Amino acid sequence: MRAVDLLDDTLPLSQLSEGAFWDRASGTLLWVDILGQRIHTYDLGQRQHVSLATPSSVSFAFPYGENRVIAGLQDGLYQMERSGESRAEPVALLDLPHEHRLNDGQCDPRGRLWVGTICTADDPSATAALYRLENGRLQEVEGGYVNANGKGWSPDGKIMYHADTSRSTIWQYDYDLPTGGLSGKRVFVSLDNASPDGLCVDSQGRVFAALYGGSAVAVFSPRGEMIDRIELPVPNVTSCTFGGDDHRTLFITTAYDGLDPQQRNEFPFSGQIFTTEMDVPGQLNDGLKLV
Repeated sequence: MRAVDLLDDTLPLSQLSEGAFWDRASGTLLWVDILGQRIHTYDLGQRQHVSLATPSSVSFAFPYGENRVIAGLQDGLYQMERSGESRAEPVALLDLPHEHRLNDGQCDPRGRLWVGTICTADDPSATAALYRLENGRLQEVEGGYVNANGKGWSPDGKIMYHADTSRSTIWQYDYDLPTGGLSGKRVFVSLDNASPDGLCVDSQGRVFAALYGGSAVAVFSPRGEMIDRIELPVPNVTSCTFGGDDHRTLFITTAYDGLDPQQRNEFPFSGQIFTTEMDVPGQLNDGLKLV
């Protein structure tokens, strides 16, 4: 079994941590607590943790400039100061149906942002969608989802992966990197007894998928064969990203949301951030580029 460690056992537990992103310019890890309404940053060299409150649920955050972030809040993209000293300023908003919110956001190799939404109703409908940021607006690309979740790209930028959590499926598309166009949708993997959440792709094209309810990060070859399974001591694994000095550290977020008191006692590290070292580095990604 591959060794996994806590990033820092003094970090607060997150109810629903998501959106792990490594900012290599500053050597910091960013993640969010969606339901706790917090953006977290952790400076790996200084071992310093800072958190920023948000005015609504927050699904992801990317560095923007020296002291700001672009965050995916309940109804769209907002710009915020990392100090929290100013109000969130709208960048691109969506007119979402009732009981919907933004979900996972990831950037392609050119910094183009893709965002999913989720229907949070008790009896959810397939009314969520996948969006692309284009000319300052979030444009719907594909509908029919309950939970449009993690995204990633092959090293050559010609394949996009997208986790459809409610269907326990990761889709694969042909991707036109210059335009952001999708075509040729097909099943990459379908899973039993766990749901794919956030995902990332390493420099050899292997897909790392966080398994919500599956206590692991599953690793798939570019052909969709499971070739490794990184076990974690918690049930709900939510996202993963590569980072660190050599980009070989896999950072993994988890959640305690949905666990009853007995389960919280059984899995006390639920909501913590874990790390494990990989032999192959991840891809370099500098995040969001607003154009």
